[in-house]
Amino acid sequence: MDVRILDLDGAVTGQRDWVAHHAPVVIPMQEWGPRIRICASYPRYRRFAAAYAERCARTVDGPSITFCGSGDFHHVTVALLEQLGEPFNVLHIDKHPDWVGYAPLVHCGTWVNHALRNPNLQRYVHVGADLDLDNGFRHVAPWRALRSGKITTFPAVKRLSKGNWAAVPTQPLRVAPEQPFGPSRVDELCAGLRADLARVPLYVTIDKDVMRPDDAIVNWDSGRLTLDEVLSVVRWFVAAANGRLAAMDVVGDWSVARTEGLLRGVLVKAEHPALAVTPGEAAEINGRTNRAIVDAVSAAIGARPGSAAA
Repeated sequence: MDVRILDLDGAVTGQRDWVAHHAPVVIPMQEWGPRIRICASYPRYRRFAAAYAERCARTVDGPSITFCGSGDFHHVTVALLEQLGEPFNVLHIDKHPDWVGYAPLVHCGTWVNHALRNPNLQRYVHVGADLDLDNGFRHVAPWRALRSGKITTFPAVKRLSKGNWAAVPTQPLRVAPEQPFGPSRVDELCAGLRADLARVPLYVTIDKDVMRPDDAIVNWDSGRLTLDEVLSVVRWFVAAANGRLAAMDVVGDWSVARTEGLLRGVLVKAEHPALAVTPGEAAEINGRTNRAIVDAVSAAIGARPGSAAA
């Protein structure tokens, strides 16, 4: 598998142990980091996407996994999806839904709406959300796609019933908030997706803020899931896709929030929680988790539903 670092903020290149072990290809784009962190205007984002496409020539055959740094950059997933030349499904694992609509910017919390416009995207499955589902943000969720079934969501622990959720049945991953789930729970919830997942390759995107602080130190508030739970989900979906991984990206590595422009600076202060982070500890914990993700996904490629990985 082709392992890459899209280096926007130095967060991943500083994780020396796993980087030395896997020797990923580094795509140096730190000049863009402060200019697109958290958000970018449409023209600026298109310029970034063009610059990325120019620099990201595939180095080996087969799927790639790209580490993009902070969760502030999750909207770069739209540019990565544009590199796929065939139909695909998306598995999105994240504490936040990232599907807020009607924003005049490409933002790390709005990128799903932009991705849904990609004509190659067939089914989109969101797993692990714990915020912004049944509060005021529910009014700007992509209800047409949710009602039609193009989007399926499995929250981490929430049981949704407010407003439009009454007509969109959902079940949480955990039966009880403090009771971790295993592969059998994933199979119970997702078995109805098998046929669609088997038709086309799978794209996986993970924001490590879905995990507890023991497994990921992030710029945002941390979720409830363990690394083992996240990997159970990934293994099941890759196996259901008959091992056909189109590509994958990972965000959620803590970095100092350097920004360009007043708006980005204001959003960083307004949207990030106040955290006391030791950079060395963050690099060690995140690097350990990144290596586990690469190893698990590499092993899962080729797995089939019903196998041990499933």
